[in-house]
Amino acid sequence: MTVELRHPTDTDLAALAGFAALLQARPEHHVPYLGIDPATIAEEVRADVDDWTEAAVVAEHADGSVAGWLVGSIDHDMGRVWWFGPFVDTDEPGEWRAAADQLYDAAAGRLGEHVDEEEFAFDARHFVGPSWTVARGFAAEPGSAVVTLDQAIAPAELATRPMTPDDVATVGRLHDELFVNTHTTGAALVDSTGPDRIRLVAERDDDLLGYIAVEKQPDGSGYIDFVGVGPASRRQGIGSQLVRAGVAAMADLGCTQFHLTVREANSAARSLYAGLGFEEERVLLPFRRGFTLP
Repeated sequence: MTVELRHPTDTDLAALAGFAALLQARPEHHVPYLGIDPATIAEEVRADVDDWTEAAVVAEHADGSVAGWLVGSIDHDMGRVWWFGPFVDTDEPGEWRAAADQLYDAAAGRLGEHVDEEEFAFDARHFVGPSWTVARGFAAEPGSAVVTLDQAIAPAELATRPMTPDDVATVGRLHDELFVNTHTTGAALVDSTGPDRIRLVAERDDDLLGYIAVEKQPDGSGYIDFVGVGPASRRQGIGSQLVRAGVAAMADLGCTQFHLTVREANSAARSLYAGLGFEEERVLLPFRRGFTLP
């Protein structure tokens, strides 16, 4: 397809979000990190990227209508970018690849030299994204299942408390041990509390049992970001209790639907969530270059 590329401005976001929403509803075009309705997509782009136009490119037809777009969410401290997209409205694989190449080359050219870690992700049913990304030199990594809950569950019997800055030495260290090289360090996790971001800690006799990090997302749903249980506290039902506490905290914020991602190979965690009533919705495949996650 013949298109022109340009750097978008904030006034373009509503149109781009509407364009993406049409594709997000289709598994063969779905990408992670963003919702499925225009308002949520626009809000998530603004919330997840300090300046969403920094590494963004839009492709337009001759009549000015959107043909595709790609946005990079950059963490300058980590030197890492998470790509939203590419969103390309064609079902012809060759056309999609050609448009995606143009978008990526233009957007990647806007990254600073210090950004040397990149990630794309696609629904496992995406018709061409996975093969295109591998052809661009990205490595396929283990997939994760998206699991959702649309019902109330019994409250936790285990007492929890809000995380405080003093928890960096314990919770922060445990987080860094459990989630090596992930998108949020232990120190950043402890520091990221807020009205819609809840971090809870479970202790027994002043010993750390585990923690959970949850948040209310722009679409009103609740998201479980991290659940961590200390090595000495495993196989005691602590993880299940933490999830119950996190769901209750998000319900207090008005959430009625809850979701998270869990590694496909993590049968114990998948069993835990299934036992609480969560249902698996889709499988997401990450593709990374410059870094990997264990």
